[in-house]
Amino acid sequence: MLGRETTASMNDAPNVEVALMPANSPFGGLVARIAAGLGAVMVRPDLVLSAETTVRVVIVDLTRVTTPARLNHRCIVISDDTAFTAWDVIPPDEVEARLARAMRNLVETELLRARAEGERETITVLNQIGYALSAITDRSRLLDELLTHSRRALRADGASIYLIDEAMVGSDATLGGARVGRTMRFAAAQNDSVPFFPPRATIPVDDASLVGFVANRALPMNIADVRALPTDVPYKPSGTFDKTTGYETRSTLLVPLMDRDCRVIGVLLFVNHKPVAGIPLANFGRVSPFSERHLALARSVASQAAVALENYRLYREITTLFDGFVEAAVTAIEARDPSTGGHSHRVAQLTEILARTISDADDPPFAPVRFSQRELTELHYAALLHDFGKVGVREEVLLKAARLYPWELAQIEQRFRVAALQAQLEAIRENAAAGMLPTRLGQLQDDLTLVRRLNRLGRVGDPEAGAIKSVAERWKLSETEPVLHPREVRRLCIPVGTLDPEERLEIERHVEHTYRFLRVIPWTRELRNVPTLAYAHHEKIDGTGYPRRLRGEAIPYGARLMTIADIFDALTAGDRPYKGAMSPEKAVQILRTEAAGGKVMHDAVELLAGRRLWTQIVEPNV
Repeated sequence: MLGRETTASMNDAPNVEVALMPANSPFGGLVARIAAGLGAVMVRPDLVLSAETTVRVVIVDLTRVTTPARLNHRCIVISDDTAFTAWDVIPPDEVEARLARAMRNLVETELLRARAEGERETITVLNQIGYALSAITDRSRLLDELLTHSRRALRADGASIYLIDEAMVGSDATLGGARVGRTMRFAAAQNDSVPFFPPRATIPVDDASLVGFVANRALPMNIADVRALPTDVPYKPSGTFDKTTGYETRSTLLVPLMDRDCRVIGVLLFVNHKPVAGIPLANFGRVSPFSERHLALARSVASQAAVALENYRLYREITTLFDGFVEAAVTAIEARDPSTGGHSHRVAQLTEILARTISDADDPPFAPVRFSQRELTELHYAALLHDFGKVGVREEVLLKAARLYPWELAQIEQRFRVAALQAQLEAIRENAAAGMLPTRLGQLQDDLTLVRRLNRLGRVGDPEAGAIKSVAERWKLSETEPVLHPREVRRLCIPVGTLDPEERLEIERHVEHTYRFLRVIPWTRELRNVPTLAYAHHEKIDGTGYPRRLRGEAIPYGARLMTIADIFDALTAGDRPYKGAMSPEKAVQILRTEAAGGKVMHDAVELLAGRRLWTQIVEPNV
């Protein structure tokens, strides 16, 4: 008894109709007897062709009809005039001998034509489903497209998909030595007649329910009417949905979803086959069983669905793996420079926020600019990885917080102490110099204080540079050993920042390191522009950026947005070793100055400022 519903289905006999024109033709009795022998039913010629009708042939008696209408190859004409376009033209005196054969041949031909059309329709539907599913990477949309196409093909009023919990696919889990059965969860549903509210409970993969039985046995089920199930079968329909909505579930078709390893990953359920697809059921009496052809089609659809879901799972795993790699790369960057923790994530967020806002804007500067989801994803990854090349920069340069390295300042301080000792020794040897000793020691202390101050000073102007050069000329330990070496003097005279030209060039090369690193990654077609975008994040519209001195439109649009986000975050970050935090308003002023100088996009800076887009950034957990 367990297998009864797995094979039971409606009789696939086609619905053949025969119409006679006119109805009062003297050949009516003969036509009716032949139609009955063919398993056809007699209908009125003016009856609208129903969705259940497979074939309708028409017998036209022109001995009673003077003006024939729309004769074609699906008609048999009774007439002495043979000059008509029809399947066959039979003279009245030959009707008894020829009509039965002609009707049988016409019906068989039309049935073959209908079958071929059905097969073509099946192939078309499967191709449509395959095409639709192959290009979708969002699971909700994937399942929705699957149900939409398959319900239309099967003329099912409703359909649902149940998926086995992924951790339990293909095996039973054990917990503390006890067997833990697999479970399924509702994934998606559609219904033309009533709203569907998805259940939250899990369904055990066992024989107690229809869905569980199909998943457990890996067998399809085609049930003509679930209300008439035998009492000795283990599975029972829950009926909860029908009770809460007033719906009537009758015919039911269930097929298992099998992956490439022949493991059941879910169940596809169709309910209530109806005459016309897409139209709500006004009368549940119009519901009919699904046929064997419907079962075959459903199994084909389930096979495609399983492949699509498997592809989605692999796509998601690859995406998760890649995201983990990107996160590890960002962690490696920020581990070398903990003071910039969160910078890459903030830049990625602000860049994407800018791009989405511009894409949604209808203002004249942005109306022609639209970012697809693929382009936004590319830009997101490029912004996350834009500083990865800093792993190739020496750590002391990357973390340099003052003009002098700590060991350089320590050496200078040591020389000043030696200079003070020399002054004291000279004072001892030469009594005349003893009176000058306090003055010289005071000058040494003042000059060392100047060195320490310039080492940390935000901006060094000409007066400060002149003063430190005087210090270098004033103190020498010997003819060949000055207290301040020329390289140290040059560093203390750096106008802004802490890097000398060689160090700045080394920092700037991080962009090239980033590009070389990203270029060797085998990016997918959707992400192939990530290296190019990251490569351009320090370029300026006027050509003063680096490393390639690109200008204007030669810089990718997304990279120009990344430049703005990168500058904004660098200015407002409060944990840089060489500067304090700047308010967003002050950072905007600097960006406006840059825009006025033609270095960054003016319209994008104003959009950032006008909508205060930085307030949408969610601080990452670092």
